[in-house]
Amino acid sequence: MNELREKVRRFSMALNRLDSLYDQLSGKFGYKANMLWLLYSLDDGEAKSQKQICEEWMFRPTTLNTIVKECEAEGYVTLEHIPGTRREMSVKLTESGKEYAHAILNPLYAAEEQALAATPDADRLIELFETFRQQLSDRFDAIPPLAENEKEKNDR
Repeated sequence: MNELREKVRRFSMALNRLDSLYDQLSGKFGYKANMLWLLYSLDDGEAKSQKQICEEWMFRPTTLNTIVKECEAEGYVTLEHIPGTRREMSVKLTESGKEYAHAILNPLYAAEEQALAATPDADRLIELFETFRQQLSDRFDAIPPLAENEKEKNDR
């Protein structure tokens, strides 16, 4: 394996392991990772459209809709129709949702902040990661779709 391929592989493994840490923490405390990310996305106090949450946090719309409905049933979020749209709803934490979110997120935030503070050149790391993500997105966008016969082979 060439050196560049190995670097990309290490980076991809690190990303997957990072994501897995959040999944493991969610499981440790008995809640779904998607719940964690929804609370995380709403914890800035701003109401957000479901579309906005999907775009910013990479939720699938059906996944987000399911977790929002669960949170609404628990009284953690409210939904309000966004004027001027057909069906778009904004999502916002209720007071009990804020309490629930803080109980879950405050220890997580403390751990994240401690880890980032202990990481040399953290600002540069974030900047480089954002640059890599954009560069990769641009290159993925340039990859043509598989030809139909190749799709059929992959479906087997």
